[in-house]
Amino acid sequence: MDFLVEKTQNYQILKKKVKFMKTVLKLSLVIMCFLFITNCSQKITGNLDNEIQVTLKNTDAYELDLLISGDEEGASIKTQAINMKRSELDRNATTNWSVVYYYQPKVNFVGSEYVEILTCTRGASKGCSDIKIVKINFTIIN
Repeated sequence: MDFLVEKTQNYQILKKKVKFMKTVLKLSLVIMCFLFITNCSQKITGNLDNEIQVTLKNTDAYELDLLISGDEEGASIKTQAINMKRSELDRNATTNWSVVYYYQPKVNFVGSEYVEILTCTRGASKGCSDIKIVKINFTIIN
């Protein structure tokens, strides 16, 4: 009889340990997900670091050299202009390897629009260390 009581007690202890381990595992997964989301992603704030106002005839084109030319540096379009014939970033020998933004409105478009460019500077072997948002507000006239 003592043998049966001892087995039952051992089973109850084992059951409690398994329940505890499951709880610890679930909590660990939640903590790992939280740490991954908060620490492993680069923070990009909604605040603008630079805002540019441009008035442009609908027959003209606009060009902005972002003065970003390092090997680990770069830029990308975060929010694309809508009413454009051309809205792109270019970096090649003709731009002397500096990132240049080009914009040209659609033919006969008159109005306002914008583009947001995400810039990455101060890159090192680990990647980008300074991320900024440049917003260009266009007013297109005849």
